[in-house]
Amino acid sequence: MKPNAIENDRVNTRIRHDIKLKAQANIEKSGLTLSEYMRIILTQAAENGLPDDFALPNHQVIESIGQFADSLEGGTPLEGGTVDEFERALNS
Repeated sequence: MKPNAIENDRVNTRIRHDIKLKAQANIEKSGLTLSEYMRIILTQAAENGLPDDFALPNHQVIESIGQFADSLEGGTPLEGGTVDEFERALNS
């Protein structure tokens, strides 16, 4: 290798074909290739870590947790079943 040369590495991942096609179409709207986008994202993660809100639940998850907590306190039953049915499903 030449002095001061940057060594590139390859990253492989598996993803559903339909997801890849949808992502690729959206990324190409911004004038980027899938490889360019992945390079940008991985460089950002390497230099800055993940975004602060990366692991935060979205609105739907927060709402579901609230509904479950209400149900445990004897409030409105959960849609799709009782707390006992939910717990059985979790433990099965």
